[in-house]
Amino acid sequence: MSVRPVPLPAYSGRPGVGDADLLARLRLLTEQVDYALAEIVLRRAAYRRACEEEADWQWSPSGVEALSRPSVAEALARQLAAVERLRLWAQELHWLQEQARLRGLLR
Repeated sequence: MSVRPVPLPAYSGRPGVGDADLLARLRLLTEQVDYALAEIVLRRAAYRRACEEEADWQWSPSGVEALSRPSVAEALARQLAAVERLRLWAQELHWLQEQARLRGLLR
């Protein structure tokens, strides 16, 4: 069986997504960014708490040594995952804002 390229129809210049849908997605993404920021704050607090709880360990871990403790490393990994989610949401939000500006929906 051979695979050959299929010609795509020419772009007509008309948006595939309606203005109302675009604005609704913008509102949703704005909320997601807010939630991601709140999650980062909570994850940072959990990381600091884990570091403080490990401080009563036989020596006070600092810097890279603290990451040898599983609870500290896990808390930091969760915080970094929250930062990555924020980055993704913010990137999509920025792209949609640019699309909305091109359509004249935003200033």
